[in-house]
Amino acid sequence: MQDYVSSVLFVHTIETEPLVERLRDHPSQATIKPVLFDALMADSERVLAGVEHVVVSGPLETIKSIVLLAAEHGFSVGAIPTDRQRRLARFYDIHTDVDSAIDLALSADPVTMDLVLCNGHVVLFQATVGQLPLLDAPADSGKLSMLKAALPRIFKIDLIKYRLATQAGEEIITAASGCMILHHPKGSIAGRLIAGDTTIADGSIGALISAPMSVIKYLKFLFQLMSHSAGSGKLLSSIGYLKSPVIEIEPETELDIWIDGEKQARTPLRCEVKASAIRINAGPAIRSEAPTGQIGAQRVDTDHLPRGKELKKAWKRERIPFFSYASEERFYDLFTALRDDSKINGLYLVLMVLSTMLAAAGLYLDSASVIIGAMLLAPLMAPIVSLAMGLLRGEETMIRNSLVKILAGIAIALIASSFITLIFPYQAVTGEMQARLNPSLLDLAVAIISGVAAAYSKSFKEIIQSLAGVAIAVALVPPLTVAGTGIGWGDFHFFSQAFLLFSTNLVGIIIAAALTFRILGFSPAIRSKRSMGIVLCLLALISVPLCISYGRIVEKRLMEQRWQKERFLVNGKYIIVEQADLRGIGGKQVVVMEVVVRDLLNRQDLKEFKKKIKIHFPGKLIVRVKTIYLP
Repeated sequence: MQDYVSSVLFVHTIETEPLVERLRDHPSQATIKPVLFDALMADSERVLAGVEHVVVSGPLETIKSIVLLAAEHGFSVGAIPTDRQRRLARFYDIHTDVDSAIDLALSADPVTMDLVLCNGHVVLFQATVGQLPLLDAPADSGKLSMLKAALPRIFKIDLIKYRLATQAGEEIITAASGCMILHHPKGSIAGRLIAGDTTIADGSIGALISAPMSVIKYLKFLFQLMSHSAGSGKLLSSIGYLKSPVIEIEPETELDIWIDGEKQARTPLRCEVKASAIRINAGPAIRSEAPTGQIGAQRVDTDHLPRGKELKKAWKRERIPFFSYASEERFYDLFTALRDDSKINGLYLVLMVLSTMLAAAGLYLDSASVIIGAMLLAPLMAPIVSLAMGLLRGEETMIRNSLVKILAGIAIALIASSFITLIFPYQAVTGEMQARLNPSLLDLAVAIISGVAAAYSKSFKEIIQSLAGVAIAVALVPPLTVAGTGIGWGDFHFFSQAFLLFSTNLVGIIIAAALTFRILGFSPAIRSKRSMGIVLCLLALISVPLCISYGRIVEKRLMEQRWQKERFLVNGKYIIVEQADLRGIGGKQVVVMEVVVRDLLNRQDLKEFKKKIKIHFPGKLIVRVKTIYLP
C-alpha cells in the first residue's frame, strides 16, 4: 500500500487554484494548506517554517523557484503539470491524468536528485545552445516523425568555434552546431546516447556536442540514431560528450541559451551541479534509476569532433558542405601512397609482362583459374586509381606520371600478347576469349562499382586486402591480352571489341574512383574540370557501342527463350529446337543450335531448315546445327 504525506503546502497560481479542492478530496486525507505563489515569495521564511513537503502547480518558473527553495530548506517537492507542460511530465514520468499526478505528488517516497544550475537558472530537464538537429526531439518519437523533424534542417546547419572546459581544467576547442546539457537521460532522444553513463544523482552533468561535418555525416548520424539502442555505451558519429560537475561552454559568436524550452540568457554558459540537493516525487521510470556512475566522475569523449585542419575548415563555412572532409592523417597517408603508385618502375614492367603472358596462357587453355591468377598479378589498377586522384585534385605531376605508367602498361600488354600469337599459331577462339568480345552496359556497371570499391579500399588501411577482389571483378589485363591477340591474328574486330572492354573498365574506374574520393572528403571540389570533362566525353563515346551491344544481348536472350521448344515443319518432318545460342565471331553472327527429330534429316532438309532460321536475321548468318534423333 502506498504511503502518503500527512500535511502539504500547496503552492499555486490563480490559474491552478481549482486544484485545491481536488487535493482535499484525495483519499490520503492529507492536510492541505494552499498558498498563492506570490504570497509565498513575499514571506517565504515564515510560510515555509516547519514545512516538510510542498506540492506545486503553475508555470515552469514557479516550479523552478520552489525547487530552489527546496534545496535551501530541505523539504520534498511534488509537481502537478498543467496541460501545456507535457515535456515536464515526460521527463519526470508524471502521468498526464490529473488524479494520477495528484496521487504521485502526495506520495511520501520522494527521489533524491542532483540540482543542475546553468548561469544560476534551474534546469529541470535540459539546456541547449545553438542548433541540435533531432537531439531535442522527444524520446518516444517515431521514425517517421524523426525524419520529418530532421530532414528540413539538413541545409540549415552551420558550425562555429566553441571552447568547452571541465572542472578538472581540461579545455576543448572544436567546431559544433550546438550543445545540450542534460539533467538526466530520460525523456529525450539525446538521452538514449548517454543512458547508462549518467543518472539523476551521480554528482555530474552530461553535455552532448553536435558537430555534423557534412550533409552526408548528418544523414549517417540520423540513420544511426534511428537504429540506436539505449545503454550501448557507444557515441554516434558527429557527437561528442563531456561529463563533469562543472562544464563551461563559450561559442565564438554570442548565442541564446534555452533552458527547458524557454530563452533564459546569452552565452557564455556555466553549468554546475549540487549533488543530491533536492527530493522530488517522480514516476517509476525515474525511481528505478539508481546512481551507477562514480560521484564526480569525469568523462571527455571528443573523438568524433573536428580537430586540426578540419576544425579550421569547419568554422569558416556558413553552412556545412554536402561531403565530409578527410582527416589530415588519412589524406597524407593516401596521397603519399597514390603518388608512389603513379611512378613507373622496373617491377611494374616485369609484372605487366608476366601477367600478360599468364593471361594469354589462360585464354588459350580456356582456363578461368589461370586467368584469375593473371588478374591478381596485374599491377594496372594502382596507376588508374592514382590518375583518378590526380584528376580530382588537379595534381599535374600525378596525372602525367599515371598516364605514362598506364600507357606503358597497355603497350607492354599489346606487344607481349601479339608476340605470343607468333609463338602459338593455334587460332581457335576459346570460350574465355569469346567472353571478352561483347562488352555492354553491364560491363560499364561492373567497372563503376569496381572503381568505387577500389577507391574505398585504398582509402582505409583496414580493408586494403579487398583490392584483390576488385582486381578479379574488373579484369584489366585479360581484355588487353585478347586485343593483342587480335593484333597478332590481324583481326580488327577481335581487337576492337576486346579493347572496347578494356577502355570501358578504364574510364569507368577513373570516374567512379574520382567521385568516391570526392565523397570521402579528399578534395573540396573537382579541380581538374577540363581533364574530367575529357574522361566524361570518352565515357559518352564508349556508351554508344555499349548500348548497341546491350540491345543485342537483350535481343539474343529473347530469341533464345522464344526458340526453346520451337517446332519447325521442314519437308513434312518436325524439327524441335532444344537450345539456341547466338554468338558474334569475327564480325559474323553464328547461331549454334541443338535440335531434336524423329525422322532422318538429309542435306536438303538441313538447307531448308537453315533458310527458315536466316529469315529472322539481317545480313550474313552462319547456322551450326547439332542433331539428336529420338527412337
